[in-house]
Amino acid sequence: MKRRSLGLVAAAAVLVLPLAACSSGGSSGTDADGNTTINWSVWAGSEVETAAWQHLADMVHEEDPTITVKLTTAAWPDYWTKLPTTLAGADAPCIAGLQMARVQQFANYFVPLDDELDAAGIDTADFDSSIITALQADGKQLAIPYDLGPYMVFYDKDAFAAAGLDEPVDGWTIDEFETAAKALTSGGKYGFAATNAIDAMNQWGPTIGGDQAATEDGKLNLTSAGQEKTMEWYASLVSEQGVAAELATDSSDGSQFLSGNAAMYVTGPWDMINVKDQAKFDVGVVTLPVGDAGPGTAVGGSGFGITTKCSTPDVAAKALAIITGKDAQDYLGTQGRAFPARTAEQSTWYASAVDGAQETLESALETGQPYLSTPTWTQDGLSFSQGAISVINGQSDAKSFLESVQSSSGSAG
Repeated sequence: MKRRSLGLVAAAAVLVLPLAACSSGGSSGTDADGNTTINWSVWAGSEVETAAWQHLADMVHEEDPTITVKLTTAAWPDYWTKLPTTLAGADAPCIAGLQMARVQQFANYFVPLDDELDAAGIDTADFDSSIITALQADGKQLAIPYDLGPYMVFYDKDAFAAAGLDEPVDGWTIDEFETAAKALTSGGKYGFAATNAIDAMNQWGPTIGGDQAATEDGKLNLTSAGQEKTMEWYASLVSEQGVAAELATDSSDGSQFLSGNAAMYVTGPWDMINVKDQAKFDVGVVTLPVGDAGPGTAVGGSGFGITTKCSTPDVAAKALAIITGKDAQDYLGTQGRAFPARTAEQSTWYASAVDGAQETLESALETGQPYLSTPTWTQDGLSFSQGAISVINGQSDAKSFLESVQSSSGSAG
């Protein structure tokens, strides 16, 4: 399968953060009998996601009864806004989730794993090489991946049938998407669920305007002609075409789609677990429609690393090997929580996903681009989300908004 290396994102300049000192604080602890408790922090957006992570935590204790993993979860946006304080504090977790888009921002808070891999029995050759590289900084492995995947359009098959529409096929066009969205908008329900997250610019930017919200060298790119075109088109879905509901507050969790109030939503393979648990309708997946810049979307991925506050990194490495191991990735794939980063386990996601998902995911990977970000991506994303609602709702113009976010960024080009 041919695809561009996700490692391009790792070329961004590292943001220099205060290096957290080693500590014997709350990250882990060993009792007199040699039993160790490891604190593990990761994001979760639903009860089923939390249950999936807890299952992995339990797997560690089952395989090695001397290790107990204590799980802490937070919603996606909260996890990233609180993480700098969390990692700098006395109660920092021993193991923490790390997404490729934020490797550069948090690099100095994670221990390079290269010396730990052999002892823990982790062979990076077992993983997709692109996401392995994307979780490196300065050539050092900071996290072991559990997933990767491109953005796709999840859609309500029942709504398409009720509107008398043929289901979309991979390679469909923006015109076909807009036509379908208009036909699906009726009776208080909408054709598409929009979001005010900066992710939308990387989801749609490659095909609408031909670029993403960041450049390959880690500079914010919101004032490019391509990003302005992408933002104007995206906002038009709400403010002009009326095929997506106006946004009142943060809208990035897919609830409109899962509740049946929007017929299409853009997300990744990691959300299959929530679709299977919450959607009360027949779900299909299809590639993002093709715009003027040709087919393409961003491809992301995540993993887990050992923090610099961990006082028992050798034990944490053993736990890390289990939660990113074959059995764990088989489980995550089967549950639909991850398209496994371990290549031999990727078939588990295909087997459990909705019909047609394998062909769509493989097609999206063929034209996918590495998810590009800045070393200040969390703050850039927060600045974007705070002002994007007024643009999407037609209350302010895209150009001025994008210029404002760009000028306030510490990673402006």
